[in-house]
Amino acid sequence: MSKRLPPQTYHWIDRQQPIQFKFEGRDYQGYHGDILSSALWAAGPRVLGRSFKYHRPRGVYSLAGHDANVMLEDGEKTNMRGDQLPLVEGMDLRAVNTSGGVERDRLRWMERMSRFLPVGFYYKAFHTPRRLFPFFERQMRKVAGLGAINRTSTPQASPKDYAFCDLLVVGSGPAGLSAATTAAQQGLKVLLVEEQQRPGGSLCWQWAGNPTAAELLANSVAEIEGSEQIELRCGTQAAGWYADQWVALVDQQRLTKLRARATLLATGCIEQPAVFQNNDLPGVMLGSAAQRLIHQYAVAPCQRAVILTASTAGYQLARELLDCHIEVAAIADLRPAGESSPLATDLRSAGVSIYDGHTVYEARAGRGKKSIRGVHLCRLGEQGEALSKESQLIPCDGILVSVGWHPNAALISQAGGRFEYSQQSHQLVPSSLPSNVFVAGRANGIFSLADQINDGKRAGLSAAAQLGAYEGPIPEAAPPEEPAPSHPYPIFSHPGKKNFVDLDEDLHLKDFQNAHQEGYDNIELMKRFSTVGMGPSQGKLSNFPAVRILAKLNGASINETGTTTSRPFYQPVSIGHLAGRRFHPQRRSPLDDWHRQSGAIMIHSGDWLRPEYYQRDGQSRQECILAEAENVRARAGIIDVSTLGKINICGPQAADFLERIYTGRFRKQQ
Repeated sequence: MSKRLPPQTYHWIDRQQPIQFKFEGRDYQGYHGDILSSALWAAGPRVLGRSFKYHRPRGVYSLAGHDANVMLEDGEKTNMRGDQLPLVEGMDLRAVNTSGGVERDRLRWMERMSRFLPVGFYYKAFHTPRRLFPFFERQMRKVAGLGAINRTSTPQASPKDYAFCDLLVVGSGPAGLSAATTAAQQGLKVLLVEEQQRPGGSLCWQWAGNPTAAELLANSVAEIEGSEQIELRCGTQAAGWYADQWVALVDQQRLTKLRARATLLATGCIEQPAVFQNNDLPGVMLGSAAQRLIHQYAVAPCQRAVILTASTAGYQLARELLDCHIEVAAIADLRPAGESSPLATDLRSAGVSIYDGHTVYEARAGRGKKSIRGVHLCRLGEQGEALSKESQLIPCDGILVSVGWHPNAALISQAGGRFEYSQQSHQLVPSSLPSNVFVAGRANGIFSLADQINDGKRAGLSAAAQLGAYEGPIPEAAPPEEPAPSHPYPIFSHPGKKNFVDLDEDLHLKDFQNAHQEGYDNIELMKRFSTVGMGPSQGKLSNFPAVRILAKLNGASINETGTTTSRPFYQPVSIGHLAGRRFHPQRRSPLDDWHRQSGAIMIHSGDWLRPEYYQRDGQSRQECILAEAENVRARAGIIDVSTLGKINICGPQAADFLERIYTGRFRKQQ
């Protein structure tokens, strides 16, 4: 049954262009503008993938490429992510890392072995007896592998491109659009890149339907299209930042090697998960994912929702669900005092139950753990702990989590930026930046729409001033958001072992506690021992929860605990984009024709074709080579050295110069 919502002007899909595709052997229909995950969620399937280690069912979670729940292959390409894969007519896809299909994966029994697979088990087990280790290694790779490479597939061309600009702006949300247009107005040549298929960033999901946001987006796009100073590239990720403002840009077709004079990063924030029992089930998703489904793809995230929140954003999400005729069974607010805005009063009058100072203690799984049938809410104690004895069950089929944010900091860190933890916003904010790197918007801790626009203008003028294109005043940065948009510790223990912190690696809360007991009390060591953040999504949803957990275990602050290092690539990049040229140049010496007429068998020596040996009738290769060697030793030989490098040295003292370098007498050769 289709879960599509009524049409809105801001939706990304075109219902006049249906697209037929296959998933796991079944036929489905989506629309032009869909991604694979949105089309499947609209069509009804809830199990879109299986987890890496335990093979647990997984569904839509971030819908922004921040998780690896939906990994696909089509027989030619593998490990494609459903959150970033545009729907194309005739696709025939299946989930990776399964045996027998995603619905009836025969490897789901691995979850029963979880007690025998503690954190770091691969460092301790299967090493003795040594002769059996290769066997164990092969079995582990089969069970915990990802996609399979098709060795018979035809290589596709992966062209390279080169680009130059004054200012690179990464991210086309409110701050990015404001920064790009402001800098272009000062005469800078601006390249604006956006990872999604359309510009707008949070304007297209968090602020969709807001008149101010719609006006900003329309005006900015019109200005960009009419300006010779701005180039907009959508569907393009800034994959890595390297020295001297060298940035790798990756799209579906090519890798662009960009050199910019300055970089402005308006990369926004990544919504963070909450940790509770069964928080990985299909139907648990981030609030921003639900908003993307609703506002970009016209898909209902669920039919009856429970929202876990710690800010006004959760209440705004509830209002949007009600406007789409989706029932909101309850809001669990982690804050003891709850929400003070008129939204709370409005929602209560609409019949929504609001539980201040409560959390989700456990998601109740449906049959086969392929869905949600309810949620246990419980009150929080004075220390923020879940008081499980006071829990109550609320039936629902969706849990939407909106508890906080973390800056999309990868490129900022790679560019040399440093962060510190803000007690006001409960997130990391930049503390220092290189002279030609600028940050704007939510990555700066700025969340209100008006402040993001102003912060983008400030950063754009700062970049123009740095590059000598502007000499006027520069506005002050806005103060941190009040009240804080993030909760300091949305992590709640449960006796069960399925309180997942890292969905990529199937790491749960108990794993971190065990690793800490073994002495891994440094965040870098914790990362390496537990493998947190080392999966396909590179810790976008797990790194900062891991920092929070370790800080609490150590009894230290976030700043004292520190964070791990971000390295390129920000998102996985196809090896085909990184491959070199697929042709081999052939160079022929001036004696090439003579060699061939003399029976030479040619080989590649670098780029050159050179004779390996000269074929004589009735003689083998070895005999021909031996005869040639004997002839050179007993008589004389000639070698073609025209393939060797040459240096042309000219001038009245050329011979003197060479005699100071070489032992030969070059004056006699004049």
